[in-house]
Order: sequence, then structure tokens, then C-alpha cells
Amino acid sequence: MTSPSSPVADHRDAMMHRGFLYRDEDEVVDVCVPFLREGLEADDAVAVVAASSNIDTLRDALGQDAKAVQFEEALSWYQHPVKTIAAYDSFVKAEKPRRVRVIAEPVWQGRTPLEVVEWARYESIVNAAFAHSGARAICCYDRRLLHPEILAYARKTHPEIIDGHGPERSDAYTDPGPFSATCDRRPLPPAPRIAESVSIVSTDLDAVRTFVAERASRHGMGHDALRNMVAAVSEVSTTAIRHGEAPARLSTWVHDGDLVCEISGPGYWYPDALWGFTPPADAEPGFGLWGVRMLCDVVQMQADADGTLIRLRTRV
Repeated sequence: MTSPSSPVADHRDAMMHRGFLYRDEDEVVDVCVPFLREGLEADDAVAVVAASSNIDTLRDALGQDAKAVQFEEALSWYQHPVKTIAAYDSFVKAEKPRRVRVIAEPVWQGRTPLEVVEWARYESIVNAAFAHSGARAICCYDRRLLHPEILAYARKTHPEIIDGHGPERSDAYTDPGPFSATCDRRPLPPAPRIAESVSIVSTDLDAVRTFVAERASRHGMGHDALRNMVAAVSEVSTTAIRHGEAPARLSTWVHDGDLVCEISGPGYWYPDALWGFTPPADAEPGFGLWGVRMLCDVVQMQADADGTLIRLRTRV
């Protein structure tokens, strides 16, 4: 195997993002330990965010060097894709001017099909969010446990792959914009007949907020989640009126244990496939779709000649 610490391309400010498809603990040690030690020698900020079994394996293999590595359980770190991007963004900024070097292991077990798509999108968005951070990341995928679809996503979302040899450039790699667009291209099922709806005609949204709060409360949503959903609907509704064409429409219903709030209307108010996925610049005003994504479990978007639709989902 080519040394995983010898990148195909090594530019100080460019992110290195590799997918590591491993078969056993010996491979984890062979690939990850030299990578981590190289970071310690370079005075990088070194971290491991992985399954507890791999944390134990790497601690043992690193010996005394483990004291200089930050360890985090993957289950506590990978709970919400956009919040995870925000956490990594805070880590990168807090460690400047040191470079960040991470062994990461996203959690795939127990995800719904919709959640799998959103976590695959997360892996792709990382390439845009941290493109110029200089960060070094190896993302671990257990070939013994993961569905072939998830392993295929790894090849599409990582510019370089380690799979028994390498690292090598991934022929399947897709840039974040086009990849994210494919995630949103899948047709959304129409709102059910039981959905309740109201028109949005102006940025005076008191009636819209009341409408959402009443239905969220009726379905047993807790106070914090209710407040977050009201704020998210308000932000998207404002965008629909300011950048689309009135009237827009808000529909709500419950599906698979989620409260769904859909804002739709004429006009194209969907800037691009990465809208709201990358951390905003400090100088950017307003709440924006980044904030909306932070408040909701899943945000789905579609735009075509008939208009724009944004669907917000949060567990009741």
C-alpha cells in the first residue's frame, strides 16, 4: 500500500479529504496511525471522531502519542449534518493558525433512507465548506457493515480513496454543487390530502407563525422544537415573498413522525444547490437558510419552471 500520509497533491491551503474503505482493525491501524503521527510531528491539531471500537484501537496503537490527540465519540458528534459542519468549522477556526488533521467516521447505521442521502450530501459539502482550510481528513467506512450504496457514496464524495491500496483519485468523485443537485432532483411526493394550508401574501407573518405553532402544538411537538420550526418557517416565508412572487403557500402535515412544513410559490428563489450548506461569512447579515438548516432536522428543496418549493421536517 502506498503511504496514506503521502498525498496525491499537497497544497498547504487546499483541503485533503479521503475516503477510507477498511476491512479490519489492522487496516485501521496501518492507515490511520502514520497519518496521526505525521500530524503530531507537524504540530497540527489532531483529532479522532470515530466509533468507540476504533477509538480504543487507535489509542492502544498510538501509545504515549494518544495523549496529544483529541478523541470524540462519533455518535455524539454526527447527529445533524449542518450542525456537524458548524462544529468542524468552529474547530478549524479555533485552532488557527495550526492546521487541523482528523480521522472521522460518520454514523450510518440506523439512518432512514432520507437521512442517508443527507449525510452523503454532508460528506460532499465538506469539500466546499473547507476547501481552503488546509484541513486533512480521512473518513472511515467499514466495508463489513455498510451497504454498497453507502460505499458508492464514499467514492462520489471524496476526491481520493484508500481501498486496500492508494490513496488514489476517485473516478466517481462528483463536485459538491452537482452532487447536491442530484440529492434534490429526486421528485418529492405531493402533499397529502390531509395537509392544512394557508396563503402567504406579505412579510407580515403573524398569522403564519400562529398557524404553524397551533399545528405543531396539536401534534405534541415540544416547546424548543416548536419555536425552532416557527422561526424556520418565518425565514423561508420571508424569502419566498421577497425573492419569489406572491402569494406563496404554506402547507403542514405529519409524516413518519415528522412535522412537515412546506413553503411553495411561483418564481425561482433557489440560488444554487449549496444554498445554506456552507457556514456564512461573519459579515453576512440575516438568518438565512444556513440558520434554517440548523433549526430543522431535514430541509428539502426543488425548483423548476413552476416555481420553488422548500420542505422542512422536524421530529414531533
